[in-house]
Amino acid sequence: MVELTGDDLSIFSNFERITHVMPSDYLSTESSVIFLVSPESLGKAIGKQAVNIGKLTTLFRKRVIVVADSKEPESFLKNFFGNIAIHDIDVRDVMGEKAIMLTIDEKDRGIAIGRDGERIKAAKTLLKKKFNATVHIKTKRSVI
Repeated sequence: MVELTGDDLSIFSNFERITHVMPSDYLSTESSVIFLVSPESLGKAIGKQAVNIGKLTTLFRKRVIVVADSKEPESFLKNFFGNIAIHDIDVRDVMGEKAIMLTIDEKDRGIAIGRDGERIKAAKTLLKKKFNATVHIKTKRSVI
């Protein structure tokens, strides 16, 4: 069972009040807040011309990211890294924990890691919490 603090309830409440969508989970980092919503509610949560994202960004004073949630770690990662071409997802069981290896183009490595490693750390935190899994990135050189 997950314990929610007053801050958690406030964040959920503010998100729901603005978007009219209840997030399944969220993660707050130093510079952003990442919300997980059902795939059916993704468009409604973002709003026309991303108006809800703008309101949430002003409210939280951080960058707001909305990601489609999933019950499968592979599709969750595809949603999380939606702007990156993923060539392969290799899932292995290592001592009772899933280890997921993403293969991406070398040119996308910086985007996948994010500023100060924030994006990959967020992915690892959410994967650990939701699936008891860890993610690793492997790059592939593109042939010119």
